[in-house]
Amino acid sequence: MTLLELFNNHFRPLRLRGRSDNTSRLYHCTLRSFNRFLGRESTIDDLDDLVLSRFLDKRARERSPYTSEKERCQLCSLWRFARDRGLKATGPCVPTTARLPERVPQCWSVEELQKLAIVAGATPGRVGDAPAGLFWRALICVLYETAERCGAIFETQVADWQSPRLLVRAEHRKGGKRDRLYMLTESTSSLVDALCRGRSPADKIFRWDRCRTHIWARFGNIVEAAGLGNGRKSKFHKLRRCAASHYAARGGNPTQLLDHSSPRITKAYLDPRYADMGTPPCDVLPSIHKPAGGGHTG
Repeated sequence: MTLLELFNNHFRPLRLRGRSDNTSRLYHCTLRSFNRFLGRESTIDDLDDLVLSRFLDKRARERSPYTSEKERCQLCSLWRFARDRGLKATGPCVPTTARLPERVPQCWSVEELQKLAIVAGATPGRVGDAPAGLFWRALICVLYETAERCGAIFETQVADWQSPRLLVRAEHRKGGKRDRLYMLTESTSSLVDALCRGRSPADKIFRWDRCRTHIWARFGNIVEAAGLGNGRKSKFHKLRRCAASHYAARGGNPTQLLDHSSPRITKAYLDPRYADMGTPPCDVLPSIHKPAGGGHTG
């Protein structure tokens, strides 16, 4: 049995029931990478500690350690599932590929976000039945003002919009436990109103008419056009970090905003340039700099 057959016919319906389509997409990406490494279609027999370790070692050199760790977790999940179903005699013993470095979160300043919205609004062409400028400016503003994950926003329908409130249903959110109702500004509400005009209640608000993965590349182009760095490294998730950091800087509770279970999780979203992370050591430690013009004593 191939790993793709194991995933599509058994693992997905039994273990990923109710999970988002994006979760399945990520598993498919991992399996394609594993197939390329092997030079053929992978099978259950390829679930071997040495084979997986060699694959993950190669991936860690090609991609970030986070990507390698994600692929390790997914392949080990498939392996444990195969063992539990009696398709493999043993389970995996593949250790974590590397220590995952904790990066300092970075977000855009308010001025940079304003520039991003302006450039997005000037995007030429169309996205489906909507002007591209309207689509992109509305999407960026909604993601920023809700601090919601992009996958959930992409699933919102016209029926979920009652200006100025946007309902994001639990089944589209990470964890799938609770709905969230967001209040949007008047300016952003007018953009969403324009997108929804003439559509049926079941239509998606942000209707993307091309390959789903291409939307990240297009967003990267807008980021680069706004002069905000390498667009290839920019994700919609950065808008979520922006919202959390600027919300915290103005006294809001970012953990509540992001709907996290713990402030420890939220910490990875807060840019210390904007969010108050406590008194810096340089303000507490006694200075070792001598006063200007001071001479030696003793």
